[in-house]
Amino acid sequence: MNRFVQLLIAIIALFAGLWLLYAGYGRGVSLAGKTSTGLSQIKTGLDGKTRVPLHHLEYAGGLALIIGSTWWLVNGGKNQRKPAR
Repeated sequence: MNRFVQLLIAIIALFAGLWLLYAGYGRGVSLAGKTSTGLSQIKTGLDGKTRVPLHHLEYAGGLALIIGSTWWLVNGGKNQRKPAR
């Protein structure tokens, strides 16, 4: 792939990560997010299984996309070999 396509994919991943963080925050402060958090704590207290609310997964996915795309934007094309002539 040429460098422009790689940069375009990295920038799209960066914006997707920012959107996931925004969506996770929006769900976390909403009634649905607070209910999900409360119910997961109650269920964990009853049977001991660990449960993760959806907005926590959105935070983790957004953070992973932001870190990965930022790394690719900074270091992505440095280790590419030049084609032999």
